[in-house]
Amino acid sequence: MSDKSRVRRSFDRAFFQRYYHSPRTAVASFDDVMKRARFVTSYLDHLQVDVRRVLDAGCGTGMWKRALARIDRDIEYAGIDTSEYLCARYGWTHSTIDQFRSRRKFDLVVCQDVLQYVDDAAVEKSLASIARLCRGALYFDVPTKDDIDDELLDMRLTDRSIHIRSAAWYRKRLAQEFVDAGGGVFVRRGAKAVILALERSGR
Repeated sequence: MSDKSRVRRSFDRAFFQRYYHSPRTAVASFDDVMKRARFVTSYLDHLQVDVRRVLDAGCGTGMWKRALARIDRDIEYAGIDTSEYLCARYGWTHSTIDQFRSRRKFDLVVCQDVLQYVDDAAVEKSLASIARLCRGALYFDVPTKDDIDDELLDMRLTDRSIHIRSAAWYRKRLAQEFVDAGGGVFVRRGAKAVILALERSGR
């Protein structure tokens, strides 16, 4: 795990200008999010999980909101983020994942490139919160040690102030409340979904 003192604490204008807004240094693109959103919603349709209400937990600049609006304008979207800068600019709810509360549950919770910035205890609290909020499925993605070791991620280009954990570390904790359906899609245990044996991750 990386030195906790190096993990970024401030997600200010400079951070998002570098990693999201500048074409030269951006590490995320709308095209990538659009592909992910199409995959996730289509796959959940195949699994018979109806997606009407979505929570974007750590929504950043709102690329998932734009992507989902292109797919289905009737999807109800809610975005939360810890960045005061983003919440002021885009109108998101200012909250950490573990502290967010809602009387309504969500068919899909998106948590992409977020939990690598918090310590182990905060990850576990955040996943417990997501399980409480989710009635359908979770799309979850973070950089892992496995991706770095396999050279699938170029750490020279991305934000290196993160906690680096193995995929197995995350899977173990996700398995408490979710079934791994592959492709970063985790279906809430007890949800009305049809997942065939070969659609479940065997790892």
